Amino acid sequence: MIADLLDLRAIKARWPEAGLNDAMSVPSPARPLVVVVEADTALREALAFALETEGYWIRAFAGVAQAPLTDLIAADCLVLDVDFLALAALRGKGVRTPAVLLADGPVDLSAADALWAGVIHKPLITDALSLQVRKVVGA
Repeated sequence: MIADLLDLRAIKARWPEAGLNDAMSVPSPARPLVVVVEADTALREALAFALETEGYWIRAFAGVAQAPLTDLIAADCLVLDVDFLALAALRGKGVRTPAVLLADGPVDLSAADALWAGVIHKPLITDALSLQVRKVVGA
């Protein structure tokens, strides 16, 4: 995949004198924090790469359990694979961050609360995810 060929982290590591590591290492109003939670490694890395190239500061995890609660609460937007039990647990822990859900099939949004920003269906062949994340962070 392109994410394997163009690993932005490797590029940043090769050019520390350009100041890229410091400028891209913390969220800011100009660089909102987006947390990506996706079990599929290739898809998670591709999503992280694509969103990072759009200017977002990315934290990516294989599952909700691996993501630090502080990141989930501090994020400007969550991009989550649909797992309503895990999502309900997040809300139970006080996470109120707007979330874009990634779905393999139809999703009954009546099972979700108003903080779900939207549902994007896989395969991700359009710019729908990018547009939805931009809408959530107000960019």
